[in-house]
Amino acid sequence: MAELVRPAWGARRFSFVHPEWMVADFAERLRGLAPRIALLVDGLDEALAHEPFDGKWSIAQNVGHLADVEELWQERIEDLRRERATLTPAKAERFQAAAARHPSRPLAAIVAELAERRERLVAALDEASPELQSRRAFHERLQVPMRLVDGAQFAAEHDDHHLLRIRTIRAAQAGDGGAVTPPGRR
Repeated sequence: MAELVRPAWGARRFSFVHPEWMVADFAERLRGLAPRIALLVDGLDEALAHEPFDGKWSIAQNVGHLADVEELWQERIEDLRRERATLTPAKAERFQAAAARHPSRPLAAIVAELAERRERLVAALDEASPELQSRRAFHERLQVPMRLVDGAQFAAEHDDHHLLRIRTIRAAQAGDGGAVTPPGRR
C-alpha cells in the first residue's frame, strides 16, 4: 500500500463549505488549543523543547508560531469588519522573524502567551454579528473568498497542523510513539 504524504502547509487546499452559523462550532474547537498544547508539552524538558528538529522549528518555536499567528487572525477579522476586498496575507518573513524570539523564552511563557492571545480570537468569534459573519474577503494564496466561518476553519486546521508537528517531534525525541499521558496518570 502506498504511503500517504502530508503536504506542506503552504501546499494545502481547503473546502470552505460550512454554514455561517458554524462559527460557534469552530470557536469551540479553537478554544481548546491552549489546553491541548499544555497537555502535549507537560513535563517536557526545556532543552528538548528548544531543540530544532529535522532542520526545522523546535517545539517551542511551533508553539510560539501559534501565538504569533494570532495577530494575523485578528487582522483578518478586522479586514472583514472594514469590508476590505482582500484578507491580510501571511508573509513567511513575518513569521520567521517572529519565531526568532522564541528560542530564548521559557516554554511556559510561550504557552501562556498563546493562551492569552487565543482568548481574544475566541471572544471575537463569539461576539461576531450576523453581518460580520456573512462578509467575504479574498484570500490571495488560496485564491478563494473567505467568510468568518472559513477563517475559523482555516485557523483550526492550522492549529492541528502544528499540534501534529509537535507530537511528531515529541515522539521522535522520546521514542514513545507520540503518546502523551495526562497529568496525574504518570
